[in-house]
Amino acid sequence: MLKNRYFIWLLFIAVAISLFLLTYRFIKPAPPKSFSIATGRSDGAYYHFAKEYQRLLKKEGITLKIVTTAGSIEALKLLDSSKVDVAFIQGGTAKEYINHQNLSSLASIFYEPLWIFYSKKLKSISYLYDLKSKTISIGEVGSGTKALSQMLLKENGITKKNTNIKYLNSQKAINELKNGKIDALFMVVSPRSKSVKELLSSKDIELFSFKRALAYKQKFLFLTDLTLGEGIIDLTKNIPSNDKVLLATTCALVQNNNFNPELMKLLLKIAKKIHSKKTLFAESGFFPSSKFVQIPMNEDAKIYLLKGDSFLEKIFPFRVAVTINRLIIFIIPLITLLLPFFKGILPIYRWRIRYKIYRWYGKLNEIDKNIEFMDIKSIQKSIKDIKELQKEIKDQTDIPLSYMGEYYNLQLHIDLILKKLKNKKRIFEKKEHNNTI
Repeated sequence: MLKNRYFIWLLFIAVAISLFLLTYRFIKPAPPKSFSIATGRSDGAYYHFAKEYQRLLKKEGITLKIVTTAGSIEALKLLDSSKVDVAFIQGGTAKEYINHQNLSSLASIFYEPLWIFYSKKLKSISYLYDLKSKTISIGEVGSGTKALSQMLLKENGITKKNTNIKYLNSQKAINELKNGKIDALFMVVSPRSKSVKELLSSKDIELFSFKRALAYKQKFLFLTDLTLGEGIIDLTKNIPSNDKVLLATTCALVQNNNFNPELMKLLLKIAKKIHSKKTLFAESGFFPSSKFVQIPMNEDAKIYLLKGDSFLEKIFPFRVAVTINRLIIFIIPLITLLLPFFKGILPIYRWRIRYKIYRWYGKLNEIDKNIEFMDIKSIQKSIKDIKELQKEIKDQTDIPLSYMGEYYNLQLHIDLILKKLKNKKRIFEKKEHNNTI
């Protein structure tokens, strides 16, 4: 009976291996162990967040390569040419990529207010067009600040032809504004930035407040308005001294569409850990979001943001969940194809057990048919064969309960034939004894 089990298991393994080889080529490949992300300068917020992503991804066995750039314009070019997989992209910088098939947004992850500081020596600056003919810095070449600022200035009729526009990095622009070399600067930084607090605290510098925020929002859907409340930066010094309305875009995670979908979900999972906390302008859980993105959302990312982790992703580490997901394409057909196998295995199993019993009965029947014609030597040989048969049957200890009836019947029949042989043997022995007398 033990041999029967070996046969069944070997048959099962052979079928399973065959099915695995058949479906293996359809199994999704394992996700890469590394990918790259483009940030801004190494002293900026994008780089800071990328380092945090890098730390958390390392715990999942994934290496994140950080590529620094001058800003979102440069990052988009790297992304479009597949030199990086993902990038932090400032809203308002991706006009030419809006309908690009290579790229899609994964989520907006935090607000990026546009700060416009100007010298108080200027006459009242109520609207952006009041900066016409002034000397202004709108961010360095390749930066998202430059792209967003140019777009807004153009709507207000300000160009290089009627205004002295410079392309300075944030720190240089701040220094020149303080020294009176420029009249105003545009920059996109965190409200918690030291630069913001420094400029807000200056008696000679004023923060521009947008009066037509609603108009800008309707024209540019990736923009929103934020109110910097009086005293929100510093209550003791009452900074700012009155409410200021800012226009803000968002930083978005944008991917090249060749990016692995499993890594995409892992990246969004980590983005939730980092960016879902309450901030100065956003309530807890607002980010990551599918709102305020300029490049259209990736559909799978949109579903993930809505539904979150799958059951497997909630209970297993990333690599384990991914492996199970990859094998689903194999497991489901395997179960389907093995159902008939399991349905057929029981009849095969029954047949093999009964075949063994019937084979023993065959030997017993052969002896029974010839008892009447046996001589003493044949009887002795048959008794020996039956005893060997009994030993063989006795060694088969692993008999299913459902076959015990046939097993015991066989033993009774063996005893019956053995009794007939012994009776026949006694008759021969009695005759020989009488002949001897």
